[in-house]
Amino acid sequence: MNINQIIRRESGLPAVFTRAQLAAIAVGAVISYGVVSGSAFPLTVAGPAAVLSYAAAALVALLLMRCLSDMTAAHPTPGGFASYAEAFLGHRTGFVVRAAYVISVVAIVGTEIAMLERVLAWWLPQVPPSLVVIALLAGLNLLHLAGARAFAWVELALSAVKALALLALIVIACVYAFNAAPPTVEGARAASSTILAGMTGPQLWQAFTIATMGFIGLEVMSIAGAETRVPARVPARALGRWMRMAAWCVVVLVVAGVAASAWFQWHEPVAPNLTPFVQLLEMAKLPGAQLAFTVLMAVTVVSVLNCQIYGGSRMLFSMARAGQAPARLGRAGKLRTPVTVVVGAATLVYAAHLVFPGVVYVAASSMAITSLLAIWIVIFMVHIRFQRGGVEGRSGEGRGAKGAWRGVAGVLVMMAITASTLQIDAFAPALLYGIPLWLLLALAAMCLPNKTTTHPPDNIGRKCKNMKGLVEI
Repeated sequence: MNINQIIRRESGLPAVFTRAQLAAIAVGAVISYGVVSGSAFPLTVAGPAAVLSYAAAALVALLLMRCLSDMTAAHPTPGGFASYAEAFLGHRTGFVVRAAYVISVVAIVGTEIAMLERVLAWWLPQVPPSLVVIALLAGLNLLHLAGARAFAWVELALSAVKALALLALIVIACVYAFNAAPPTVEGARAASSTILAGMTGPQLWQAFTIATMGFIGLEVMSIAGAETRVPARVPARALGRWMRMAAWCVVVLVVAGVAASAWFQWHEPVAPNLTPFVQLLEMAKLPGAQLAFTVLMAVTVVSVLNCQIYGGSRMLFSMARAGQAPARLGRAGKLRTPVTVVVGAATLVYAAHLVFPGVVYVAASSMAITSLLAIWIVIFMVHIRFQRGGVEGRSGEGRGAKGAWRGVAGVLVMMAITASTLQIDAFAPALLYGIPLWLLLALAAMCLPNKTTTHPPDNIGRKCKNMKGLVEI
């Protein structure tokens, strides 16, 4: 099935997101607790030299977004990268990518929401944190039931708070570091000679591997692109440019946050019981610093989970339209069902996490990490076929092989990163859980019919205007 058939099959969702909301979804999906707290994991592995690793990881993330933006601008569809995998690599590959992404979302939401337990226990000490967490999941479910517009406006607000707070922390950290030791030519030379002192190549590579995983989440923009409004007077390729600009905003924020934290820690050792930016706020003696940071932590986690639920629900919608999930999940006017399925499954994962915290967290996070790394590899592979005009995905554009090098480079780098997880203690179980999952999904894919659904399950009462998701409902 070619990409144009898939777009027709997945049509029916209204284009409601603005350019700013698309950027907010990118910020919300990627800017996590580790960045806003200044305690990014690579800093513990490589120290200040982790800034170099983050800069290199940012290049990989931008390379991925260049590939994704090219494909999304040409063929916006709710299935995003998974639909491109179906068109250019076959419908079975599309199924594996869709299913793996949904499982990853459920695993991330079900385990990461546990990070809020201590925050909620501080705010509501008389109420069991688990009940409040489940109520929060129910609240996120209600938000998405209100529609894509409600989700987008709330996410825009959450991401704005997160981004502005991070910018403020970056400025405060830089001011403190500057006052502690004003930069001079001699100081810069001394720092450059000592920052890599005692640092080994494997440590830098490990930091680079972890930093690259920190940008996972950018792929959700490929899904959101199908619901983003592109005015008629604006060329369709503008969507790709907006996606790339949003990715640039994200990587600049992340790298700047890590650099500011590293600069601060260069001058001030951080207490074991504090994160760098919490200690910074205490040293600055700002009133209500602890409360402000606690609120920021909650906003950050909720924002990430909000975007994950959105991506998972749309992927379930795409699966249903492909005939790979129950048809009721693919009704454009009733997206409440896939949202509720994602949130309900995540709630079950969270409940299992409460009973078996160590086992469930390791298994769920490992499957999510492996799946998302593999999905990035598939995205780069799809881009190679996209540039060369793959057999099933050919759309008559005559692109030739120009730009295919981006996909080749991305595949090689991501395969090396995936293999490197075996050498990092915190991520060593990833492949041990992730590979069996992908083998099971591949076996399930072999049982699929040779062809997928060619028509959407419900077009009653809907008039499609075009194949970019603009409809009258």
